[in-house]
Amino acid sequence: MWGKSMLTASGVLRDEGASTIPSSLYSPTPAAGGPGGRGVVAAATPAANSSTPANPAAVASRIAAVPTAQPGTLGAASVDLATGTQLYSKNADALLTPASNLKVLTGISLLNVVDAGTTFATKVVRSADAASTITLVGGGDPYLQATPSTTNPEFASTQDLARRTTAALKKNGLTSVTLDYDDSLFTADTWSTAWPAGYADQVTHISALWANEGMADGSATRSTTPSLQAATTFATQLKAAGITVTGTPAAKKAPTSAAELARVESAPVETLLKTALLHSDNSATEVLGRQAALAAGKPGSFAGATATVQAQLTRLGAWQQGAVLQDTSGLSRGNRVSATMLEKAWRAALTTRRLQPIADAVPVAQVSGSLASRFGDAADVAGRGVVHAKTGTLTGVSSLSGWIRTADGRVIVQAFLLNNSADDSASHTWLDAAWSAVASCGC
Repeated sequence: MWGKSMLTASGVLRDEGASTIPSSLYSPTPAAGGPGGRGVVAAATPAANSSTPANPAAVASRIAAVPTAQPGTLGAASVDLATGTQLYSKNADALLTPASNLKVLTGISLLNVVDAGTTFATKVVRSADAASTITLVGGGDPYLQATPSTTNPEFASTQDLARRTTAALKKNGLTSVTLDYDDSLFTADTWSTAWPAGYADQVTHISALWANEGMADGSATRSTTPSLQAATTFATQLKAAGITVTGTPAAKKAPTSAAELARVESAPVETLLKTALLHSDNSATEVLGRQAALAAGKPGSFAGATATVQAQLTRLGAWQQGAVLQDTSGLSRGNRVSATMLEKAWRAALTTRRLQPIADAVPVAQVSGSLASRFGDAADVAGRGVVHAKTGTLTGVSSLSGWIRTADGRVIVQAFLLNNSADDSASHTWLDAAWSAVASCGC
C-alpha cells in the first residue's frame, strides 16, 4: 500500500509513495516573476518571515522536549532560509548513511545540468541497407510504460510507439520486419557492486530501455533483462497492430545512419523527478542519475552518475570532504553524507530558480508520497501539510530532509539523519515529532 514503510522480502525497509499528487493542497503561492507553483522563494525573503529574529535556543528547547526518546545516532541541521541563521545543529558534519535522502542530492544535481522541461525519447529506426529490420532504441525514460497510464497520462508507452511505428511502416509498404533493440545509451554495469543480490525486489537492473521498470503487468517481479523484456513486449504490440515480426528481438546497436520511423517522448524531467521522489523510486532515480551524467559529459554508469552528483554539489557549495557515494538512489549502506550537505543543497535549491522544481517534488506530511501515512500522532499535528521532506529508510537508518513553513511564517530548511537505531518505527515517531515541534514554532 502506498504511503507506508514496508519490510520487503530482502529484509530492507522500503519507503512507499502516493499514487496521486494533490499539489493544490500544499503548493505555496507562486513567487512574483518566478516559476508557477514554486513560491518558496517568496516565503524565503526576510519580508515574508517574522520580523522577530530567529531564536536558536527556542528551537533546540522544542526539539529537546519531544516526549519520545531519540533513537540511534543523530546528525541534524536546521537553518532559517531567509537569513541563514543556524537554528539547530547536532553532529551536523558527521558522515552518516542517508538511505533515500541521497535521492534529494541526485535530483538537485540533475536539475543543475538538465532543464526541468527536458524529455527523453524512445525511438524506432530503420537502416537503409536493411529496410526490413527496425531497431527499438532506448532513450533512458525511467517511466516508459507498456500501455498508456491512466493515472499519469504524460508517461510515454511502447503501445503508442507501436501504433506510430505501424503507421510509418505501412506508409512505406512494409508489413513484415525483424526487430532489434538498442540499450547502449547507458554502459553495461547494470547492477551496483554495493547492492546485495537480495535487493532484487527493490531495484531493477539499470537500463536505458525498459517498460514498467522491467515488471510485467500485474507483477512485482523485476526482470534482470528489462531491455529484452521491453523489446519482446513491443514485438507483441506490433503484431497486434498488424505487423509480422519474424524471429525474436536481438540486442544490436542501431547504425548512426539509421532513419527515424517513430518516437515517443517521456514526461518532462520535472515530472519524472517528482514521481521518483514521491514514490522513493530506486530504479527511476538511478536512471535519472545516469541522465545527469550524460548531460554533464560523463558516461551513463554508476561511476559517471556518482561523479556527476559530487561535481554538482561541489559547484553548489554542498559537497563535504570525505563524503562517499556508491549509488544515486541511497540503497547502498556504504553511502556517507552529512546533515550539513543536505541542508546546504536544500538551501541552494530553494533559492536558485532552475533548481526550484524540487521544492514541490518531495512528500508532504499527511498529504502525499511516503509521508502520507506519517505524522499521524497527536504530537505531530503542527507538521501536517507544512513539512515538505524526503524520507529515507533502511533497516537501522531513518532520515528526513526538506523544508518547513512554521507557525510564524518562516521557511526553515532541515536535515535529520538517524543511524544505528534498533527500532525503525521509533525513529519515524521521533523524527515526525521533532519536525512537528519545529513547525509549531514561533521562534
